[in-house]
Amino acid sequence: MRCTRLHRTIAAMSAADAASTTAMRRAWAAVGIGVAVLALVISIGLAWPSTTWHRSGPPILVAAWVPYWQTSDAYEAFDTHALLFGDVSIVAYSVHGAGLVVPFAQLPADALPRFRDRATQVGTALLISVSDAMPAGGMAAVLADPATRRLHIDTLLSVVAATGADGLDLDYEQFAFADRRSTWPATRPNWVAFVTQLAAALHARGKQLTVTVPPVYEDGTPADSGYWVYDIGAIGKVVDRIRVMAYDYSVSEPGPIAPIGWVTGVVRATTRLVSPAKLDLGVAVYGYDWPTRVSGVCPADQTPQRRALSLRSVNALVAERALTPTWDAATAELHFDYVDTLTGVDASGVATSCTVERTVNYLDAVSIRQRTFLAYRADLHGVALWSLGNEDEATWLGIEAARNGIAAPPTRP
Repeated sequence: MRCTRLHRTIAAMSAADAASTTAMRRAWAAVGIGVAVLALVISIGLAWPSTTWHRSGPPILVAAWVPYWQTSDAYEAFDTHALLFGDVSIVAYSVHGAGLVVPFAQLPADALPRFRDRATQVGTALLISVSDAMPAGGMAAVLADPATRRLHIDTLLSVVAATGADGLDLDYEQFAFADRRSTWPATRPNWVAFVTQLAAALHARGKQLTVTVPPVYEDGTPADSGYWVYDIGAIGKVVDRIRVMAYDYSVSEPGPIAPIGWVTGVVRATTRLVSPAKLDLGVAVYGYDWPTRVSGVCPADQTPQRRALSLRSVNALVAERALTPTWDAATAELHFDYVDTLTGVDASGVATSCTVERTVNYLDAVSIRQRTFLAYRADLHGVALWSLGNEDEATWLGIEAARNGIAAPPTRP
């Protein structure tokens, strides 16, 4: 992770991918893959006692982010499975200044009303997810000044009032991925003060505050390699929920998205600092498709680059090319390789072509079930899916089974 998740994903998801939803669905219907939606416990190193352990709380709940670029698919999933949800967050607003929090222009006008009406019907909280779009150091400067901090809080409160939402989800990733690490000691107490004040103001209005953070490891201290700038131990005392982004393990180079051993370590480190009842484990519902080798000269308008794939897109690609994904038991993920041939013209208008070798890593329904079961066994409040509309129906079958505590070693053809 080297920049904000939102901007990474927007850059990676091509317009063609978004426009091909209908074709992908047809391809998925043709796949005919009977996914064995099963999960493993002992074999992936989750050393939870199997005979004496009992979950102390109710079944885990599902939370999810709804990206503004796929609200239709996300709504279909939410509408069908609404009773599983504790809350749903619309990725709707971004921050450009202390008093400047604006909706994304591409957000469909009917998205918020549709989700708000359905959420109200089933008693699910609708949150507005707000991302930090300021340059490096921008938000840190806002929070360092009590006056601009207060202005920013008031502006966020006005967003909640204007949208009729049940609260906010703060996704302020610039501290972690844009600001220098040397600034974290100064930012950390200002951030805690801001979250504390915002939470109090929202709670006074009967509203909720959720905060999305990248992971910490070990004990969360400054000597640790985790993102301790967010001080989840302190903010965990005042917010309603913390969502931990336990994904994007590999971004710049090909590799696993959220290897199960790493996710397990993140859960253990996080629960040392925050009550499990306040934690939602961020679960990846996507994959990355990386170019690994290019031969020839590619067309000027077709530069090979990493791209994000929804599970639906992966299913369509596998079906179209008759590929056979390989299960990696060590990471509890799938991967496969394939070759693209790109044809067109170069910058001079001369006909050209190139061959691109590509590799894909992704989480399928079995992978997602395993991480959901991990959250179940760790007594977490729930899981948070990034992002809603990327999944297939097998995903929901696996989530439902895992939240009911049903697990067994996975079997595959």
